[in-house]
Amino acid sequence: MLSKQTVAITAIAWKNVVRKIFRNLVLVLAVSLLVALLVFALLFAKAVREDIDAAALRLGADIVIVPPEAKSMADEFILESLIKTFYMDDFVFDSLSDLPDIEAGTYQIYLHTLDSGCCSIDEGQVVAIDPDTDFVVSPWVRDGRGLEEGEIYIGSYVYEFLGLISTAQLFGSGVEIVGHLEETGTGMDRGIFMRMDDLNKIPKEAVGAYTPGKISIIFLKVKEGADVDQVVAKIRTINPRIGIMTRGSIGADVRNTLQDIIRVFIITISMSSLLAILLAWSTFTALANERQREVGILRAIGARKHHIVQMFLSEGLVISIMGGLLGLVLGHGLIRSLAGDFNLLTRLGTGSVLSLENFLFSTIALAAGITVCLIGALIPTLRLAGIEPLLAIKEE
Repeated sequence: MLSKQTVAITAIAWKNVVRKIFRNLVLVLAVSLLVALLVFALLFAKAVREDIDAAALRLGADIVIVPPEAKSMADEFILESLIKTFYMDDFVFDSLSDLPDIEAGTYQIYLHTLDSGCCSIDEGQVVAIDPDTDFVVSPWVRDGRGLEEGEIYIGSYVYEFLGLISTAQLFGSGVEIVGHLEETGTGMDRGIFMRMDDLNKIPKEAVGAYTPGKISIIFLKVKEGADVDQVVAKIRTINPRIGIMTRGSIGADVRNTLQDIIRVFIITISMSSLLAILLAWSTFTALANERQREVGILRAIGARKHHIVQMFLSEGLVISIMGGLLGLVLGHGLIRSLAGDFNLLTRLGTGSVLSLENFLFSTIALAAGITVCLIGALIPTLRLAGIEPLLAIKEE
């Protein structure tokens, strides 16, 4: 329990803060902006990392193989649903699928996008899959069955927003939709999935750069207990001229960009912290000058140095807590309001304030704001507490 002395000092501190509320409000806002920036930076970095890791996990593959020049394009399709087409020879799959450490393998072919004249639907990717070997798409199919001739699956974005059910035409041929995917947070959400056996029904002039014998991307799942890095090394010895991504390396460009963004955050937060310290120092220097006589009287009637320090730092604590709590609200509000503007943050929602890790980040940000404010207040407070009582009373 708090002692009576602590309660009394806190009450005095609150009265002093309220008495000079407009001057102290500037320091409150400075602390709140610092805390808000720190909360936003921590939650932003966490959300991006989680989305990248989750997208890689949802593919169900340990290793992804693409043409070497298409690694960044594959990342963009997997993580950001950006529509891409690229090709490599199908013998690459044949040379890798029978490796002893490979449990399962499948491949896909990316065809003309839906804005290229294949049908009346925009912003989608036509993907040919092999239903017999597929383990990437089929686990996400809701209320569907295996694909038969002339049948397709559609991604969640297509199902919810693009109205394909009423205009089921693909490359000039009628198709039957037999299932749609749950939302995956990957490029599959914008996919239209057809059988590879139906490729021969598409006119050559409609498939663009695709030619028989070409594939776009390979997904490999390694056996339990197998070392992914060793499997990757074996694959490189078999075919060194391919692009290889693992779960940990998917989104490498985004991860590198995130590191640069974090550096910018660090610089900005450091500068904001320095400014908050200087503002706290300036505010409490003025406060100390105004109340020097009051402190001298308190010292003369028996107050000790630590009482004076505790009284002034209590004011700093009240100010920093007010600013910190306001900053938490601003920081969480900012990350939630901007989530829709970042492709990788669209699923943040209310979860941004509910998880244990986010609560820990909020606590860290609040503690940082309080610490910065108290550091700035400590220097003039120690100077004032060290003045001789008689000298303090005499000086105006």
